[in-house]
Amino acid sequence: MGNLYQNVLFKQEKVNEMELALTQFNSKRALSHVNSNLKLKNLGDCTLIIDSNAPNSIYYNRIKGFGNHDIDKVDYILDTYYSEQITPCFDMTPNNINFEVSQVLMNKGFFCSEQLVFLELEPYFTEYDNREIDIVRVTENNAKEFINLILLSDGKEVEKDLIEKKSVYFYQSNFQNFIAYIGGEAVGMGSLFIKGEEGYIANGFTFPSYRGRKVQKSLLHFRIQVAKELGLTKLYTDVEFGSISHNNLLKVGFESILTSSFWMKAK
Repeated sequence: MGNLYQNVLFKQEKVNEMELALTQFNSKRALSHVNSNLKLKNLGDCTLIIDSNAPNSIYYNRIKGFGNHDIDKVDYILDTYYSEQITPCFDMTPNNINFEVSQVLMNKGFFCSEQLVFLELEPYFTEYDNREIDIVRVTENNAKEFINLILLSDGKEVEKDLIEKKSVYFYQSNFQNFIAYIGGEAVGMGSLFIKGEEGYIANGFTFPSYRGRKVQKSLLHFRIQVAKELGLTKLYTDVEFGSISHNNLLKVGFESILTSSFWMKAK
């Protein structure tokens, strides 16, 4: 039982490392004229993720690793954020949440508001082929098209100079992106973040009028294939618990590692 528990904690630590590295990278590529000011601060067993230039972002203002050992530091942790006019989110893993910790968080006005499942997979050569869908890797030549698709999916507009400035981040060797087409029309996209011999599947999106046509299944298989060809030993990803995407990931072979809960303060 002890070895099994240690293995679970090891997997949890690995996925946390990958997710934190992806967070740091995402802060640099974010499509904003406001430069990131992301900082990491270690305090006890906690890692405080703080970006004073994005005070309204839960993603860039999170506390990871909070648990029993740091209950006595909760006021100091919160004051660190409040001094920057930031209300943070507690990113809680199962081994750190118990009745006492929950009570402390609730007494401070924080409640569990959502859950994410983190999953892992050993890349494999896949024979899946949807001939209706063409998938193209993002390069210097089509990076701006990819960014414009992101903006379209978010319903945002930004200046051309920002697109020009940020485009270099979208075709780096450690951040590979892919566009799915049907009949020459872009219908979906996805990313593969790479750190060492491991990768992180992220940013899957299908435009609404093309949902139900296995676009994300194709993009998933394509990225698994790319990861295998690159010699990656493990893939990680996260998804909303119980969602259609969660089910799709299980179908292609991903296995759940842990479910994290996000404790936020009511506005």
